Order: sequence, then structure tokens, then C-alpha cells
Amino acid sequence: MPQPARDAKEDSADYWLAQANKAVPGCDAKKTEAQLLETNLEKVREDAKKLEETRWLFEERPADPLLRALGIIAGLAFVVYCCAASLVNQEEVYAAPSKPYAPKADTREKRQADGVRPFREGASWGGQWRASSEPGGIYMEGKPLVARRRPAYLAGEAHARRLGYHVTTDSISVDPIRGNCSSFGLEPPKNYPRDYLLTDIVQNWPPDSILVPPRHFMSLCRFDYRDPVQIKQAQAFRKAEVPFIVENNAILDKVAKDWSTPGFLERRLGTKKYKAEKSDDNHFMYYGGSRGHLRGWRPPTNDVRMTYNEWLSRALIARNTSILEEHYYFRVSPPDTTVRDIPVFAKEDPVFMPYPRLSKGVHCRFGYAGIIAEAHFDGSRNIVVELGGPPSSTGHANSGRRRYVMAKPSECANTYLLPKGHPSGRHSAIDWSRPVDLTKFPRWSQMRGFEVILEPGDALYIPSFWLHYIVSLGTNFQCNARSGHSEVSHEDVKGCGF
Repeated sequence: MPQPARDAKEDSADYWLAQANKAVPGCDAKKTEAQLLETNLEKVREDAKKLEETRWLFEERPADPLLRALGIIAGLAFVVYCCAASLVNQEEVYAAPSKPYAPKADTREKRQADGVRPFREGASWGGQWRASSEPGGIYMEGKPLVARRRPAYLAGEAHARRLGYHVTTDSISVDPIRGNCSSFGLEPPKNYPRDYLLTDIVQNWPPDSILVPPRHFMSLCRFDYRDPVQIKQAQAFRKAEVPFIVENNAILDKVAKDWSTPGFLERRLGTKKYKAEKSDDNHFMYYGGSRGHLRGWRPPTNDVRMTYNEWLSRALIARNTSILEEHYYFRVSPPDTTVRDIPVFAKEDPVFMPYPRLSKGVHCRFGYAGIIAEAHFDGSRNIVVELGGPPSSTGHANSGRRRYVMAKPSECANTYLLPKGHPSGRHSAIDWSRPVDLTKFPRWSQMRGFEVILEPGDALYIPSFWLHYIVSLGTNFQCNARSGHSEVSHEDVKGCGF
């Protein structure tokens, strides 16, 4: 049934108020109005009462001392828990120091009454590894190297001149005459490179020191890449599987200049966290594989993750760090590095990369003042390039330089290499930076070797099985590429169990 149409007046409030007045007589209307006012007043009283009851919630009152103390204790407990949890992880996330460290005395291992520092049990397989240097020792202040400083011989000036070396005016250091190596032709002498007693080398220049002495024992040939004759010599030396150095390569010099420019590597490496090795002193030893049945053995280093800038902040304060404080060895490996970073490894080259198909990629290690990689050999051919470091104006002394102490494969018996099956096999069990117990390692007194300082742009060829011990003299960037194996010196190390 259809509804009747509704009057528009019915939608107004005035209409309905008029209708109410008609329905209620005057006196009743006044009474109704009084009741409504009384009801509203009662509601206001109830609301006021409720407001009074809850007013304490909005008033400022003195804090309860007990509650405040409990809150502080709970906060501290949470912080301690977070710190303990972070220490449990084997792979840590590094946080850069907020301010430079000050020198401090070491309290972990003190010298005994007889002057002998105790060895750490299980740190090596009967060796001296990890008994590093004097407790609390501080790196000596570095000084700039003289470019291309060459070695001196203990036999004196006359003997150096008979060998074709020019003695400088200070009668201490000597500079090789270019013709000395050129006279070798395309066949290195049988006694090349000349070696010396290692005890003389390390006594003349203690490995834990970054202060470069005026005399050192370098006998490798340096070949100038700009000279075609010398490059032919370098190729012949490489085929003979003996070490040498190449300098003045335009590509390497440009890479070293770029990498040494502040801001270049910061942009190249960004904020990614890369793997780095952390040691509780300045010595680093590679380990891998299983622990076998070595009771009490523990890894000599731990892996951490850190950005390049975090590592660089540590490098800047290296000279103000005790050798028994934590040190960090930074690594950048494939796929984060490619041959585009170092173009000399990008194509076949008889000096740098004769067998590119056998290459295992470009691997880089960044070190800073005092970091030592323990003596070892590699089974593959290795070309090492030194690519500079931050400029000295930024506070990095000896920047871009490394010291290599090397030995022929035939010296493996005198080196006391850790055997196969040990996690650090093919590494020396002797800490070269410490006085050696000759009753335990009698052949050490016969150990012979030589040394070299790599400068920015230098390339060092290390053949298979040649022993090398590496010391970072300052903040430096080093990369290497390997290209297959050589059997030329394998017989020399077979007698040592390899």
C-alpha cells in the first residue's frame, strides 16, 4: 500500500518543538523542563566525581627511587646480555674504534725469571708459532724509505764492488749497477739469487720492526719493463722458475696511483663488509681443512666482517698499537675483484700471466704497519703486485711497502715446516721474530735466505715452493694472481714430506 506523501515541514526541529508544546500544558511543560535540568545536573555531578577520582593520573609526582633503580638495573642487564651474545658468534662484525688507542702494557703473557717467554700450548705442532714478540712492545716510529734502496753485504765495500755493486757515499747501503743483472744474459747463475744466513738477516732487521735499517740483504734482479732487453731476461728467469722483480710497468703504476688516491677505494669497495682475519697479535698464519687429531689446537686467527673504512681507521693507528693487541688483515677476493681492476692479469703475458686459463682470479690482501704473514710456501706460481697505500700526508708512514724475506725450496728442512695433515701445513713452526731454541731446532742456524722491499708498482714473481715471509712496513694494498704449478723445485720439498 503506498505511503502518503510526507510534508517537508516534518523534517525541521521547529515543527516538532511546536507539536510538543501543543501536547503539554504550560505548567506541565515547566515541570518537564525542571526535571530535565535536574537530570543533567546529576550527570554533571557524577562526571565531576569520576574526574576527581582519576585526577592523580595527570598530576606530576616525585619518581619512586626504588622503581628508578630497578629500571636502571634492567637496562644494564639488557646491555650485558647483548654484549655476551655478540661474543658467542665465531664470525664477528667489526666496529671501528671511536678514537686512537694509546700504548698499554700487555698483561697476558709476561717473561719468566730466566728471560724466556712461555709458549702457548697447542698453538702449533711442537713449534714456536704464536710466541710472538716482547710483551708490550711498541712499533718504532716509521720513517720514509729512500726510493729503490738496495742491499748491503756484511763482507764490506770491497767485496760489494767485486760483485759489481756501486757503494754509496755512506758506505753502508749499496745500489746495484743495472749491468750486474744484465750480465747474466738469458740464463740466471746457478747460485742466483744469492742468499745469506737468516740469523744475520733477522738480527740486522728484527721482523717486528717497521723502522727500515740502512743495510739489508737483497739479491733479486729488478727488470725495467720499458726495456725490451730486460723484459726478455725476465721471461727467461720465469721459465727457469727463479724469482725476480719487474718495475716501471705503466699499467701497474696507474693502478697504484689510482688506489693510493684518497677516496678511490672508498668508492670502489663501498660500505660492503668484507672478510678479514683477526689475530690477537701482529702474526698471521693460514689454516684450513680439518684439525685432525691435534689435541688442544686452536685456530691462530678468527674471521670477522668489516668495511674498508673500518679497516682503514685501524690502519691509521697501527703505529700506536702494541704488537700484542688485535690486528686485522683485510681481504678482497673474487667475485669482488676481477682482472678489470688489474689489467695486466687480463690477457696472456709472458711475464705477468703466461697461462691465463690456469688463473684462479685476483686475490687482494691489505695490511698495515707490523702485520706479519708467517713463513710458508705455495704450490702454484704466484705473481704479486704492490699497489701502493694512502699518502703519507694522511698519517700513514712507509705507505705502500712490504718486506719479503725469502728462501729457496732446498731450505725447507731448515725451516721446520708443519707437516701434511696439520691445519697450517707447509708453514714454518718457528716464529722468525723471536730468538730460536737451537736445542729444539738445531738446523735453524744453517737457514739461509734473502730479502726485498716491494714499492708501489712493483711486481714480484714467486715460483712454486719458494718460501716467503711477509712484513707490512706500512698501510699497503697487495694483490696476486696464480697461474698453474711448476715441478721444477718439487724434488726439493719432497724430502720435507710434501
